[in-house]
Amino acid sequence: MWALDVTDATEPAYKLATFDGQVSMLKAHYVEETAVVKFAVAGWASPSGKLVSPKAPKPDDSGLLYDSLFVRHWDYWLTENRMAIFTSTLAVEPGERLAWRDQVLDNHVTAVKAESPVMPFPSASDFDLSDEFLMFNAKAPELNPANNTATYVYVAPLDMSDEAETVFVPGFGAASAPVFSPNGTLAAGLLQYENGYESDKNVVVLFDLVGGDVEEEATRRDKVEPPTGFKPLTLAWDRSPSAVAWSHTGETLFLVAEELGYSRVFSLSLTEPGAVPVLLETRHSVEAVSVLPHDKLLLTVSSTAKSTYFELYDVATGTLSRLLDPASPAEIDDSQVSEFWFTGSRGAQVHGFMVVPSDFDENKKYPLAFLIHGGPQGAWLDEWSTRWNPTVWADAGADGYVVVMINPTGSTGYGKDFTDKIQGNWGSYPYIDLVLGMEHLTKTFDFIDFDRAIAAGASYGGYMINWIQGSPLGRVFKALVTHDGVVSTLNQYASDELYFPTHDFGSSFVDSPHGYYRFNPLTRISKWSTPHFIVHNARDYRLPESEGIMAFNILQERGVPSKLLHFPDENHWVLKPENSRRWHLEIFEFINHWAPNNGSPRVRDVDAANEAAKAKIRDVADYVRAGAIFM
Repeated sequence: MWALDVTDATEPAYKLATFDGQVSMLKAHYVEETAVVKFAVAGWASPSGKLVSPKAPKPDDSGLLYDSLFVRHWDYWLTENRMAIFTSTLAVEPGERLAWRDQVLDNHVTAVKAESPVMPFPSASDFDLSDEFLMFNAKAPELNPANNTATYVYVAPLDMSDEAETVFVPGFGAASAPVFSPNGTLAAGLLQYENGYESDKNVVVLFDLVGGDVEEEATRRDKVEPPTGFKPLTLAWDRSPSAVAWSHTGETLFLVAEELGYSRVFSLSLTEPGAVPVLLETRHSVEAVSVLPHDKLLLTVSSTAKSTYFELYDVATGTLSRLLDPASPAEIDDSQVSEFWFTGSRGAQVHGFMVVPSDFDENKKYPLAFLIHGGPQGAWLDEWSTRWNPTVWADAGADGYVVVMINPTGSTGYGKDFTDKIQGNWGSYPYIDLVLGMEHLTKTFDFIDFDRAIAAGASYGGYMINWIQGSPLGRVFKALVTHDGVVSTLNQYASDELYFPTHDFGSSFVDSPHGYYRFNPLTRISKWSTPHFIVHNARDYRLPESEGIMAFNILQERGVPSKLLHFPDENHWVLKPENSRRWHLEIFEFINHWAPNNGSPRVRDVDAANEAAKAKIRDVADYVRAGAIFM
């Protein structure tokens, strides 16, 4: 751990500490009264609570023995070690330099038999510091994490004078993003009411840390006592925020939430009874918010065509100023991105994005890349990605592609009902939305060559590609791409977090397997015939690699042109740069072959073929409107 005086550019950084194990997620809090800096880091802890050293002796054999759920998570097998938060104090020395005097790290998590930050995506948003206390969220230690999302919020004295205590009476779903108020008497956070549903709506709550009416505590500075309750603030708001930040006055909360295909910032007044979140006029998608003095917000922003950059938002005037330009290639521009709406399966309006090639000419015809998102409770947003980046797909091949990304039933950011309707309906409402979306494209955009259409998706998007392969829509596309997708819904019980299929299919597989059979792609393999590229990675424990191997074996035995790309060192995602490069090269070579995209003349009547493809799409739309999809 290093320190740097940011007010003096000539002063070199100096080392504060060397830790015995790998730590991350550093948070620091200056205590003005005692002129010290409290800090917290996260790392792996042994059962005794000590930071795990990479030099610790390993057992002679490699066997792992289990007698309860769960045994592996995301991309790692569970051992006796757990994530924990360690805290300590830095003293301010003469000359304003910092020093770590006692060289002691205190662990507040292991003592309550919990784990925090929460795996498999530990984050500094899982804990916060005040002058005297550490607050953190952790999965309920008495409940099996494979079957439950229930998460508690704890408060622990930094001086280790007492063990951590829960902030509220348990009995809900996941709690997350706890943050102390500026004076430390209140805390804000997010709470899901339904245990076992990881995509339940997040409700903003105030945790009462001193007792009494939380609405009257904003000015109190009493020492925090054992917690007594909480107050929900956004039960009626039909959005699900992912982050919370306090204003310096403690009178306003700033929230980050998905809103109709974008990630937006909202402000919520704590001084106006019944106040609702107010949308702030920002651009593209806000990934993070830091509150600065004088009502300024530092925003981390990105878009489909621009990588991460920073903007300053003035709350008083509502004005934005850019602090750092994105490092995106010059030829990529936001003008390539547009959006559209159409009427979907249940009469609800469905939203989609379109990305065109960088040298787009509306008088030409381009093949279609139809991308389907994962989740399934997720969404395509106007944000940058280094994994599925639509601008890369748009410029693939000599012709390029028109890339379409629809947010069908089950997507987030369009209200709780729209998200929740996918439960028990994996292959119905979302599939129909995609069919109707294709029909809308045929009626609206003349520059798409539907006779050169391909579809691709990952995770649930991969499931949908496999479902499409056995459905009428599968005959519309020239090629399909499945990345780490589901081919047998029954195999979802080989996953890690069993609460996920239990919720989405209506019950545990043990109690009632009916929901697992209803929309199983395996029931339609007799119709698989479209050329298909499969990707599946060995360290994907969310959707085990046998799913991809099974799909590839079926395709091969049916004589369907197909390829399997396997990465032994990747998880549910492809994260290593050279692996990502190989992923793109192989997929683009495959789809460019089956939907000719090499710039060479094609001996055929393009208009006639395209009209035939559009007619086929309309036939599929008529088919699903007639209810035949449910047969």
